[in-house]
Amino acid sequence: MGRFAPFIVLVVLFVVLQPVLVVLDCRQTPASVAKAFVEDYYYLDPDMEKWLCGQAIETQWVETYLQSKTDEAAQRGFSIKNLRCMFTHMHLETLTAQEDAAVVQVRGTLRTAIYPAFMVIGKMFGIGQSYNVETTISLIKEDGRWRVCNQI
Repeated sequence: MGRFAPFIVLVVLFVVLQPVLVVLDCRQTPASVAKAFVEDYYYLDPDMEKWLCGQAIETQWVETYLQSKTDEAAQRGFSIKNLRCMFTHMHLETLTAQEDAAVVQVRGTLRTAIYPAFMVIGKMFGIGQSYNVETTISLIKEDGRWRVCNQI
């Protein structure tokens, strides 16, 4: 039994620590919401609406933005999928954080990502360009959850 004691301690430690670490990782912060929003925004994902505050949702900002991108793509002879971008690198910095408001600065590098595999293959073979992005996201706490309340 003495030989197995270290393994038993490790298993018990894993069983106790794993749920605690999972709960801590799932905690919503201004930076995590800003990251999720900008990823959806540049990928032209309609799900970006779930990160917006009520005021932005009421103005139908997402529908207007996606329609303008669809029109832009159509003028260039593409579908909206051809305008999608994904981050290859992202750095987030919380500039100010208060009880109910925060400002997060997002810096990163984007690549065209018609499909996620296209982005990876394009990077490997030097196809396509990288675009530097720097923006500031204002967030407010609405109904106990952080929400983006400005347009990029």
